[in-house]
Amino acid sequence: MRALFFAVLCMASFSAAAADTNARQPLQVGAVVAQQMQIRDDVMAQKGRYKDMSPDTRVELLSKQAALLTMLEGKKTAADLTAEQQMQAFNTLEWIEGAINNSDDERLVCRREKPLGSTRTTRVCRTVAQEREAQERAREEMGLNRVQNGR
Repeated sequence: MRALFFAVLCMASFSAAAADTNARQPLQVGAVVAQQMQIRDDVMAQKGRYKDMSPDTRVELLSKQAALLTMLEGKKTAADLTAEQQMQAFNTLEWIEGAINNSDDERLVCRREKPLGSTRTTRVCRTVAQEREAQERAREEMGLNRVQNGR
């Protein structure tokens, strides 16, 4: 239940920039902080769904949470964060969700990219699985180009 709330909160808060800003509910940093504190307490106590979490994952999760909480300190909404911080917060929350649910391939990763021939940056979000597939295709194409060029 918490995971579903977490996912809905993240997606609603960091939805595409094309959406009307007045229609969106701003990220309530206090709710995210409270939720992350509860998750941290449960992870440290190794109870519930966190009891079987590997020590490495636990350490990394707590580290990412600490960085996120430091970034959110003193902020009330997403508007108090820069665009880069918003994206970093989104990616961190997605990583935490993936670690909790053991679903790393479904985790969204967002970055700002400049399309070829343009100076405007756009926000591009893909799942980890989509990123891996794109990298594999690129490697295959590079290998094909080398063979065709006789190298």
